Formats: sequence, structure tokens, C-alpha cells
Amino acid sequence: MAVYTGGSKNTNAVRTALKINWAVAKIIQPTLKYQYKDTDFIVKHVIGIDTSRMRTARIGVKGDNDLVWIGRAANYAAKLASLSEKPLWITKAVYDSMADDVKFVGGNRMWDARTWTAMKGIEIYCSTYLLSL
Repeated sequence: MAVYTGGSKNTNAVRTALKINWAVAKIIQPTLKYQYKDTDFIVKHVIGIDTSRMRTARIGVKGDNDLVWIGRAANYAAKLASLSEKPLWITKAVYDSMADDVKFVGGNRMWDARTWTAMKGIEIYCSTYLLSL
């Protein structure tokens, strides 16, 4: 999980996701295929991104504790990451606030709109695009 802050947090989160998608397709999968020539294993990943106010709490016992993120963004991002049709999923709130350079490539839209029926029919977007490192 990653948390982004600041005025362009949604654009930066999406840009990171697009670069992770590139790294999986262009570095990790080819390296795996090169090292294990007899395998047909394909690395698959899914990234979910949402935006909202968040709270952080440190929980656990002294010397053995963790940070827990509380808020819609953590919840929705985790649920989006369980979708499997495409590797990248974002909410409409993220889509509406991100810069055009992570929405369009060559005048074509990078994101396909979907209806998230499991979550009261809210609008979400998915993509398979890559952004090189």
C-alpha cells in the first residue's frame, strides 16, 4: 500500500501504477521467462486506487506494532485490487482529479469506464496501459 499526499496525489498514484504495470510486463515477466524457460507461468497483478481523507493509527503491543489506515480510500483500493479483468482500477474521484497525461495517450483514452455493481453501482475505470520507467 502507498499513500500519496499533495496537490497532484492522484496523478502521481496513477503514474506509479502505470509504471508498475510496465515493470511487470517489460522486466519481471521477461526475466522470469528467461530464467525458467520451461514454465508458462504469467505474473499477474492488480492495483486499486481511490482518494479520500485518511486517518492513521498505530496498533499493537509495545515494540511490535503496525500502522493501520482508516478511510474510504484504503477500503476501496483494497476492494478494487480484488477485481481481475484488468490490472489497473481507479475510482471516478481519482479519474476526475488526475492530469490528462495519465488519462490519454495520442488522443486516445487510456481508461475504460465500468459500473461497480458490488459497490452500489458506482463508476470506476480500468486500464491495461503502461508507462515506461
